[in-house]
Amino acid sequence: MKNFLKHIFSVDTKSSNRVIIYFLGIKFRYLKPGIKDKYEKYTCPANEIPRATGILRKIQLANLKMMLIFDKLCKENNYQYWLDFGNLLGAVRHGGFIPWDDDVDLGMIRDDYEKFIEKYKNGIPDYENIYLEFNNNGKNKCFLKIKHKYLPNVALDIFPYDYYYKSVDVDEQKNLTRQIKKKRDCVWYKLLQIFFINNNEGIRKRFFKLRDNFVLKGNTPNIENKPDVFYGLDFPHNYPNYFFKYDKIFPLKTIKYENYDLACPNDEIAILTQIFGDYMAIPDDCYPRHANSESFDENKLNDFIGDINE
Repeated sequence: MKNFLKHIFSVDTKSSNRVIIYFLGIKFRYLKPGIKDKYEKYTCPANEIPRATGILRKIQLANLKMMLIFDKLCKENNYQYWLDFGNLLGAVRHGGFIPWDDDVDLGMIRDDYEKFIEKYKNGIPDYENIYLEFNNNGKNKCFLKIKHKYLPNVALDIFPYDYYYKSVDVDEQKNLTRQIKKKRDCVWYKLLQIFFINNNEGIRKRFFKLRDNFVLKGNTPNIENKPDVFYGLDFPHNYPNYFFKYDKIFPLKTIKYENYDLACPNDEIAILTQIFGDYMAIPDDCYPRHANSESFDENKLNDFIGDINE
């Protein structure tokens, strides 16, 4: 009941660099005063920007520790995952975290994503402070987060990918993406959102039904045919193309990330170009978007980081 009421109306000013207001299940985010004054302006090439320092660097290293634990669990169970979005960009452009970044995004094919959830939904042996949670706004997202009980915003965002039932050209991929976005944004879903907050099973079934009936049209993907891969409907990505060619992602390979070998897509440059365009360009607003450094206990951060290599 407490979590439900939080989404009826609540204000969060502590956990991130934004003031977050929930009203009737709708989330409003406003950048805190003074954050813009902390923007970094870089004039050197992107790959020459120095890494983060201070508490932000420790937040990154704590997230790296979470990644290494997740990597270990996946290897033990033969689950595949890969660095995604800003972390894939950071691996290619900076050899690790983007200097102003403070979160972790990973991709995972649906079968392994669901197996991971089923295996660890009741806890992770040997890691009692790490747990699974769904980020569910009751409207258009319900994806997996792996979190730490005592370190706010030290977490992994795991984004599922699904197989399409065939390979199509780029124009058709973009057309399908537009149809998916239109369907996901229908008024009916928005009106029902309050009833799906914290109803993870219900909202996930809704996404599966939409995927199977609307996107796949009842077809069953055959991986041997190397069908296109698309973003799971569990999250409302804003990109104009949800689809990727099979061989741009698979077979996975490894890339150096903060001196560790972690999984990445087969053609990381093609993936980054599709997502970001000129991925070497430095954005105008370089600041941590998720973690409020003032909310961290530095001693707890140090204890968790342990002997992670700098």
